[in-house]
Amino acid sequence: MAGRRLVVLFFCILFLTVFPTSVQGADEVYLKGIPTQVKIESVVSGPKREVREDGTVFLETGHGIAKVKEGKEKSFLVIHPILSIIPPLVAILFALLFRQVILSLLMGILLGVWVTASYKVLPAVLNTLSQVIPDSLASHDHISIIIFSMLLGGMVGIISANGGTPAIVDLVLPRIRSRRGAQLACWFLGCAIFFDDYANTLIVGNTMRPITDRYRVSREKLSFFVDATAAPVASMAVISTWIGFEVGVLTDVFHSRGIAMDGYSAFLFSIPYLFYPIFTVIFGFLLSLSGRDFGPMLKAERRAVRYNLLLSEKAAPVAMETKMGEPSRPALAFIPILAVILVTLWGIIYTGFSGQWSLRLIFAKSDSFAALIWGSAAGCFTAAVLSLIAKRLTVSKVLESWLDGIKSMMMAVLILTLAWSLSRVCADLKTADFILSIVSARMPMWAIPLLTFLVAAAMSFATGTSWGTMAITYPLLVPVVIGTPYLYPTIAAVLSGAVFGDHCSPISDTTIMSSMASACDHVDHVRTQIPYALTTAGTALFLGYLLLDLHIPAWLIYPIGGVAMWLIIRFVGKKVPDVVPAGGSGADAEC
Repeated sequence: MAGRRLVVLFFCILFLTVFPTSVQGADEVYLKGIPTQVKIESVVSGPKREVREDGTVFLETGHGIAKVKEGKEKSFLVIHPILSIIPPLVAILFALLFRQVILSLLMGILLGVWVTASYKVLPAVLNTLSQVIPDSLASHDHISIIIFSMLLGGMVGIISANGGTPAIVDLVLPRIRSRRGAQLACWFLGCAIFFDDYANTLIVGNTMRPITDRYRVSREKLSFFVDATAAPVASMAVISTWIGFEVGVLTDVFHSRGIAMDGYSAFLFSIPYLFYPIFTVIFGFLLSLSGRDFGPMLKAERRAVRYNLLLSEKAAPVAMETKMGEPSRPALAFIPILAVILVTLWGIIYTGFSGQWSLRLIFAKSDSFAALIWGSAAGCFTAAVLSLIAKRLTVSKVLESWLDGIKSMMMAVLILTLAWSLSRVCADLKTADFILSIVSARMPMWAIPLLTFLVAAAMSFATGTSWGTMAITYPLLVPVVIGTPYLYPTIAAVLSGAVFGDHCSPISDTTIMSSMASACDHVDHVRTQIPYALTTAGTALFLGYLLLDLHIPAWLIYPIGGVAMWLIIRFVGKKVPDVVPAGGSGADAEC
């Protein structure tokens, strides 16, 4: 009887979804209470609308039809603003609570598409499979990231199989004599690879993982160091793949306002106010130097030291482990990694050079994605040739290990694809517009940098993209402060907030890649990193932008913030020992 009821219920739901009412999906979504881009004279039919004296159009919830170019018509849907924020919040909360990243992302995507598909389940599923996910993959930048990641994974597979990675471990281990030394090495290497955040995550994570494993540094801690020195370092480096995008957006803002100001100069003047990226780098150094941890990271570190469990028992690492060959020579790993770095830098110069030897112009005009692909391909080729010359691998073994490395990236590629799809859904639902509208009309001039940081952080966390946040927020908030003393702090606050939100968002591509490169469970990485990210964000907010509003100079803020973070680590954090306790029983309860 119960089975029959389930069958009847199933067919009732199927009927309601397969045979929807006359209400159809919308070509465009607008938010109630937020000005729309629809011209009042173009609306053929639809919900009630209000036109202000300045010509701004406000629409009530419901469906409508508007004329577009050449007499064509498009349908639009006006929804309550709160619906725009629900899909990313559901995805984030479910990922943190239930540790199922793929299902959580799918749920967020389906919820968003369900809204745009007029609240019909089956059309939402079909549109997700046939439009949203394929369109997300159709992006040139996204495909480039996937190719770069898979090629670099293939290179790691080769240098692991030929013994190059174990040889690096054997070379470096005698020079690193403690867990503190291993963590400092992670931090220094992350700061050294400053020119691109994607290259940083994959190179640092894959290079340092065998070393930190030897010293029982948890994968969560490794992925934190990888993430904390990727976007924060690349975003404030005067020469990096970020510069072209940042300068391009700022230049467009200035030119659109008829202001003769150089975007690169504006970025340089804003560097002293990049409180979150700079405090994050300082915090990483202080943390590795102290040998202390707090929050979920402390639990992860104690687990690793006491029981040699580098991952939690429920962990499902984003990347698979690569097969390790017998140690050979470090050059078999160093040379391919060096090839990646040198060819990537050459590619940036090659694609950005326009007759003038200006690093600023070169990085601004370069095709960083092409350079990354060329660099990772060069690394694969170099690793393969060296393996054959050294007679460490045969041709078939080279291909086999290369494919194994690529396969290890498949789960991460899947998660990245779903994260990009959710970001696209958020763009369709105007999630960023809703977040911006909450505070943009209520910002006093003196509080603009502080509130801008919060707006950019919320937008970046919800959408999982720092670049998208900057592209939206710079044109809206920077013009408000042009000609005021708050211009450079506001520019920096947009970038700082975008990096913070992206840094700790479970749906951020750089956060996912940090988990992937460190072979860490993605949810564990996010859970353990958020308290540290909140610590540096709180320092940036209350000791950075708040003190700045009190006219405290930036050069004095950093020592104050550094001391505050050291005190937090010293008195909140607990010492994690370098010596592994025997047995891990009650004797080390105070570790």
